[in-house]
Amino acid sequence: MTDKFDSLISALKESPEERSLTGLEARVWRRLDAMQPSPQMRRSLLFLRVLPIVLALGVGGTVGARAMPTHDVLTAFSPSPTYSVLRLVD
Repeated sequence: MTDKFDSLISALKESPEERSLTGLEARVWRRLDAMQPSPQMRRSLLFLRVLPIVLALGVGGTVGARAMPTHDVLTAFSPSPTYSVLRLVD
């Protein structure tokens, strides 16, 4: 392992003029700007952005629906529903 590391270090020391850091940042930004994700990659990234929202809404809706108290069946002459005829007359 150290032999490989030593050979890499010696290779770097041999040619310093080829590895000039002048303008490195500009070259890196130019390469990053030139790289465009493929349409398939864009779709998968969009899917990964939307997935947590969909999961949160689904799980939250399921938990919320189960947490709601059950209501009586709404009939016209039942005294328990809020808008029954007997409550409105009282």
